[in-house]
Amino acid sequence: MRNWKTCVVLGACLGIFSTSHAADHLDSPSVAVDGRLDVNDLYAFQSPENAANTVLIITVNPKAGVLANSPGNFNSRGIYKFSIDNNGDAVADVTFSFYFSRARGNRPQRLIALRENNRVAASGSTGRTLSVRGGGKLATGLFEDPFFFDSEVLSMSGPDGEDNFKGDNVTAIVLEIPSSTLGGPNVGIWATTSDRSGQFDRVGRPAINTVLIPGPRKDEFNTSDPVNDLADFGADVEASITGLSDATNAMNLTPILLPDILTFDTSNAGGFLNGRRLEDDVIDAELNLLTAGGVTGDGIDENDADFSDTFPYLAAPN
Repeated sequence: MRNWKTCVVLGACLGIFSTSHAADHLDSPSVAVDGRLDVNDLYAFQSPENAANTVLIITVNPKAGVLANSPGNFNSRGIYKFSIDNNGDAVADVTFSFYFSRARGNRPQRLIALRENNRVAASGSTGRTLSVRGGGKLATGLFEDPFFFDSEVLSMSGPDGEDNFKGDNVTAIVLEIPSSTLGGPNVGIWATTSDRSGQFDRVGRPAINTVLIPGPRKDEFNTSDPVNDLADFGADVEASITGLSDATNAMNLTPILLPDILTFDTSNAGGFLNGRRLEDDVIDAELNLLTAGGVTGDGIDENDADFSDTFPYLAAPN
């Protein structure tokens, strides 16, 4: 049975999963300044084309081309980064950082990708498939937003069957590399964006900041590092989960959800909580976990556009 008291707490008190604030879209006050640096979602999964490869995807720019602060390109002063921890200390051992040239109308942007030791991993232009040194490929540009969710699940009337992200676009970085590059097979992954002032936004698992971090601390969370999550934000997360379910559920879940890192076994083709595939219904999984079964799903079980089994896997932009 649907727990409507829990729905009210989720929707009204935490203000989560609205039509514009879901997953990690627009998760804190500062990210609304520049959608190009606003991280939406992070994906990590075994390549459907080659089981020996891992695919990493970061999407940014919520409602790209529609919102005034989301023009549908990459920030030339920004740094977009995948961080990979392969020894369990929540500190990056492998990184891929992406830099883009200034956007000029609808012309492709130049880009360069650097490894953790500043070796060039790839270079070229957005909108093309590029080769990665050491094996793999890279694609960047405008795509359909792969996130799917019906925010009406939190209303008293229940879900209305409408995907609030239907028709939306995002910009994305899609990197496919040999899994051996990550130093796994068991790794932790997070993604960040930075500007001249420092780290701007970050994401590991979906919706951790959006749902579980109090409003006044959301910017602080985005600019901090995962290694400090449990010490700095553990009490906040435990309190939030207690409010959504009970103290026992909160005590058990908090050390699983923090640090905010997407854990992934590269030898396992399964999905969330093992990494995150594009098709994974992460909202159903998280609502069920956080509410201890009080809310089991939103009624939207798949994306409105079909994903591809071939690189770069995302659907073409609307």
